[in-house]
Amino acid sequence: SSHLAQAGLLPRAVAVAACHCAVYLHTARAKMQNYNEKTFKDVKPAAGGPSPVLQVGLFCFFVMTRAIHPTIIDASKSVDPETGKKYFAYGEMTVVLGETVVTLIVAQLMALGSGGMKEWKAIWDPKPMKVFSFIGFVYALGDFLEMASMGSL
Repeated sequence: SSHLAQAGLLPRAVAVAACHCAVYLHTARAKMQNYNEKTFKDVKPAAGGPSPVLQVGLFCFFVMTRAIHPTIIDASKSVDPETGKKYFAYGEMTVVLGETVVTLIVAQLMALGSGGMKEWKAIWDPKPMKVFSFIGFVYALGDFLEMASMGSL
C-alpha cells in the first residue's frame, strides 16, 4: 500500500492505516495459540441437548413465526371509514411494552419452575443482567421499529 501512496493512487492517511492494519494482523497471527488434538483432550463432550428433530422443529417454528408476523400486524390494523387508510388503533409502544411484561412474567415462572427460588434469584445477578438487558433493549428497539414501519404501510 505504501507503493500505491507513492504512486499517488492512495492518500497517505489510507496507506498508513493499511500498513498499521497489516502489522496488527501479522502480530495477532503470531500471538494466536495453535490448537491441535491435544489442546482439548480433557474437555468432555456436551451432555444431551435437544434432539435434531426438535432443533429442526424449533427452527421451522421460528421461521414461520417471523414469516407470518407482518401479516398478523397488518391484520390488527383498523380501517378509517372516511379515507379507507389502515392505521393502528393503539400506540406502537403498547405492543412492545405488553410483550415485555408477558416475557418477564413467563421467564420468571420458568425460572421458578425449573430451579426454584435459587434459580429465580440467579436471574437478578447484576453481571448477566447488564448483558441481557442490553440485548433486550436492542430487541425492543427492533420491535418498535418494526411496528413503526408496518404502521406506515
